[in-house]
Amino acid sequence: MKESIGYRIRKLREQKDYTQDNMGAELGITAGAYAKIERGETDPSTKRLMQIAEILDVDVSYFFQKPAADQHLLDKKSNYGVASQQDLEKMGTLIESLRRDIEKIRTELSALKKAKTKK
Repeated sequence: MKESIGYRIRKLREQKDYTQDNMGAELGITAGAYAKIERGETDPSTKRLMQIAEILDVDVSYFFQKPAADQHLLDKKSNYGVASQQDLEKMGTLIESLRRDIEKIRTELSALKKAKTKK
């Protein structure tokens, strides 16, 4: 059972684009200690499992569901897509670039209107 819990934790972590270092830091443990949980070498305490569930944004019962239900939840989640932190940063950069381009166009249009009015 602990291997399937570790497997589910790992899959969710990867889906959210978190590293083992990220998870260890969030939990206040080393990445190595966290990796043992994913590999099923260490049984996480109830408290630790609840912390992991909170970080990964799932109900703690998710870790104890049958594999068929597990796959259904993963499939349902993936239908909406998952954006990584890097994806969000790129999107922010693109939006800022578009905002500057729009402002530049507005300035140019305003200058054209003024030039047309003077003629």
